[in-house]
Amino acid sequence: MRFRVEEGVFRLFPQFCRGIVTAAGIDNSRTSPDLERLLKEQQEQMRADPSIDPATHPRLLAWKEAYRRFGSNPNKFTPSILFLAKQVKAGKPVRSISPAVDAFNIVSLRHVIPCGGDDMDSIEEDATLGLATSEETFAPIFNPEEIEHPNQGEVIYVNRKSGRVMCRRWNWRNADFSKLTPETGNLEINVDGMLSVISREELEKASEELKELLLRFCGGRVAITYLDAERPEADISF
Repeated sequence: MRFRVEEGVFRLFPQFCRGIVTAAGIDNSRTSPDLERLLKEQQEQMRADPSIDPATHPRLLAWKEAYRRFGSNPNKFTPSILFLAKQVKAGKPVRSISPAVDAFNIVSLRHVIPCGGDDMDSIEEDATLGLATSEETFAPIFNPEEIEHPNQGEVIYVNRKSGRVMCRRWNWRNADFSKLTPETGNLEINVDGMLSVISREELEKASEELKELLLRFCGGRVAITYLDAERPEADISF
């Protein structure tokens, strides 16, 4: 599988860096009270932290600005980490979904960065972060009969081979066909950061934490690869 970030994204966001955490042969079906407890504790920590204000936190503002830069309204289409932060600060629980999803939500909340994952058995040859032409197709999670086309210039996560979009507006909404399920055996999770507001060191720390959570609660074989403007693509085997 080739993972890439296209040049158009780096022209708009030269300081973008993506940690790609890949896992093969996992068990995403087993429930874990320990993992659910960690998710709850992370929410409590964010809720009690006065520095994490959705209106002023630099990492949340950076993603709002990123959306505006590629022509999307972040107040209408909320970046995933801003949505999570608002939920938590409003006292609404982030519910446990599956071990892999819980793991990346913990890391997302802990470091105030967007994370999202896809089932790799549903994707052929490539997984690409790039700008939409509007010819691509998107079927939203839990509503696969509703086919949409992204706006031209929108940042999308897409399988260029098929033109099927895994996530619209960078990290706003996932597709149904590649969603993580209890049956998922091979996956990848993106850990995204703008290096203007998070250090490369912390982004790598977040990726390592996610790796450890996956190994502990899902098993399998887990690896990490980083993509940035100097290394925009990589081949990863599952």
